[in-house]
Amino acid sequence: MYEQFQNKGIPVTLIRSADETISPTERVNRILAAYGDNPNVVVISNHINAGGEGFSYHC
Repeated sequence: MYEQFQNKGIPVTLIRSADETISPTERVNRILAAYGDNPNVVVISNHINAGGEGFSYHC
């Protein structure tokens, strides 16, 4: 997703590029450091591996 936004010329910042636990406050601080309090910023939280091993989806 990151590369797709970049290819379209949309500014993108990863606030976490490694497996680290950060508090909600630190998460917000990193976003504010990157973009300030611009009301036109959209934050996308992507949790691709949040299920861990053995995760399966059931309807």
